[in-house]
Amino acid sequence: MQQFPTQVEFQEDFDFKNSQMLGQGTFGKVYKAKALKSLPPGYYALKIIETSNEQAYELAIQELNLYQVITYHQNVIKVHKVYSWMEQMPAKKYILVFAMELAQNSLKADIDERRKAQLEFGDLMLIDIMNQCLKAFYYLAKNKHLFHRDIKPENILVTCRQPYTVKLADFGAGKENFNGQAMLNTLVGTPLFLSPKLYIAYTTNQPGKVKHDLEKSDIFSLGITFLQMILLLSDKDLSKLNDPIIYEEKTGNAIDSSEDPMKKKDCQGWKKLQSQVSRIQNPQIKACIQGMTEFSERNRFTWLQALKALNPDYEDDEKDQSVHPAQINEQAKAIKFYSNQNTTLRYLGTLNDLCNHKKIISAGSQILAYSNEGVRLISLNGVSECIFTQNVSFLSYLQTLNICVGITQSGEIFGVNLKSKTFYCEKILNFQSDKITVMKYMRKDLCILGSETGEIMILAFDTQPPSIIKKYKDVDRSVVDLIYDDETKQIISSHENLIIYGKYLVYEQSAKFQFDAQIHNLQLISSEHFAGISKNLPQIPIFHIKDGNITIVQKCQINGNNVPLALTLSDNYLVWVCEKYIGSIQISTQLNQLIENKGNELMVNASKPAKLMCFLQIDKMIIASDGLQLHKYQIGKKSQDKTVCQNCEIF
Repeated sequence: MQQFPTQVEFQEDFDFKNSQMLGQGTFGKVYKAKALKSLPPGYYALKIIETSNEQAYELAIQELNLYQVITYHQNVIKVHKVYSWMEQMPAKKYILVFAMELAQNSLKADIDERRKAQLEFGDLMLIDIMNQCLKAFYYLAKNKHLFHRDIKPENILVTCRQPYTVKLADFGAGKENFNGQAMLNTLVGTPLFLSPKLYIAYTTNQPGKVKHDLEKSDIFSLGITFLQMILLLSDKDLSKLNDPIIYEEKTGNAIDSSEDPMKKKDCQGWKKLQSQVSRIQNPQIKACIQGMTEFSERNRFTWLQALKALNPDYEDDEKDQSVHPAQINEQAKAIKFYSNQNTTLRYLGTLNDLCNHKKIISAGSQILAYSNEGVRLISLNGVSECIFTQNVSFLSYLQTLNICVGITQSGEIFGVNLKSKTFYCEKILNFQSDKITVMKYMRKDLCILGSETGEIMILAFDTQPPSIIKKYKDVDRSVVDLIYDDETKQIISSHENLIIYGKYLVYEQSAKFQFDAQIHNLQLISSEHFAGISKNLPQIPIFHIKDGNITIVQKCQINGNNVPLALTLSDNYLVWVCEKYIGSIQISTQLNQLIENKGNELMVNASKPAKLMCFLQIDKMIIASDGLQLHKYQIGKKSQDKTVCQNCEIF
């Protein structure tokens, strides 16, 4: 028998007394409970299975073994931890608990709600949901040889609505197929969603005598699931859509018509199914559903054919996502080069995070992203791990401690160790979290916070709980952004009244400057220089701060009046992105002025929109994001080889 954490650890890890039951099925109950220890803070779905003997227990952990085979996929519900124990009284029983990712709803519940409200899914939304499901199932079949065998809307969960994200769940009936055995002689599934072959076995009560293709059976089930979603059908509407039986006039014997085109025309189930499919208006969606719900198992789509019917330009990229992160360095192979006389920008590929993020920050050789779903740690090869499941308002990274820290939407201060994944989450007395406007890393175990009242605070994480150790208020307007210079021990802040303010911490001196626009995305270039961008200006101003004075070195005008949306510093290059372009400005090593030589400013039509940026210092890599995809770049001095400039504009 496999060994798992016991009941004692389960009771320490979860506030089960205050849990809420979400549902009940044949094999157990599901509860919503808050994590107290061991796991990232937040709420989890606890699937509790009780069995009466050891053999039944071993069957129950089959589902766990399948989840372990999956390892990771962004559209499969994650199992965070498993507990197991045995109770002797009043009768002997085995208990297995899955601590799983908590979803907002099931696809089935969303379909029912939309049917009542008469609110159909739009075509773009339908195609997106279908693609998420098809790619996940294709990935599982191709890379993990895994088949679900009980696909239905109840087993597809909705984890986020902006963007609409679905994840596969309940692999209790699933089957590994490592021996290449395409056919199986068993019947598992829900009658309304069974393939025609399995439906015959179900109606004739011959579950052990049906030989069927595992992949094709799953595809039919998902096709009927999609049909219910597209047309908002009730379960009653689905009745006998999968029934291939016709009856001989003379003998009355039941005949399977699924593989006979002529007999199929007389089948009421086939006619009823085609009547529903004909209601679909979008030609791509319709073609996909027709192929997936074909009665003939031989002629039914494969996963790849379904994807290509829905996406004519689809290229097979569903590769195994469980590979270990690979270090990417300066010599990484570039997909594209963009260059001018002095600078080369290398495009190294795109990571599809598939979870919307509000902000990204660097964390060593990894990326931290947060959204309404929590905080995710993303490696450079695209493996994403959820490390905190509460809604986060602000996030920072303490490099010396390898800890990400932040503030939840409910006002708690949290910290997560990126190596051990241990965490804490606590309230601070008299801390008005709803007034905070910005949070940035300061030094060692300190962060700086700005508030809407203009107050700047230093938050220390070397105490339990974390505490505010210093407060400043020199400008009576909301703080827009902050940076800290550890060499000169000063905080530079920008405010809503267009003020830029420098506060020296070791002696009483400050600097104040009135700019002509509100500056954000502050970047420290040196101990005396910093830059920023504005929402309305097609330029990047470079500032100089010294001896209580702030001046402008230069305003770098962006060609075509493009307004930068994000800015980062990569060694001696300022790199920016806007809706269509990525650009760079090479900064003089003397920093008293920009290099004036033509060719040190690069602007590229990269066709990869972005609005967020960060820089990974260890890997010298720029990450530009549109909120879903993470585009990887490196920039540096042009080498001696003859690199061709591609789609390159110099401003």
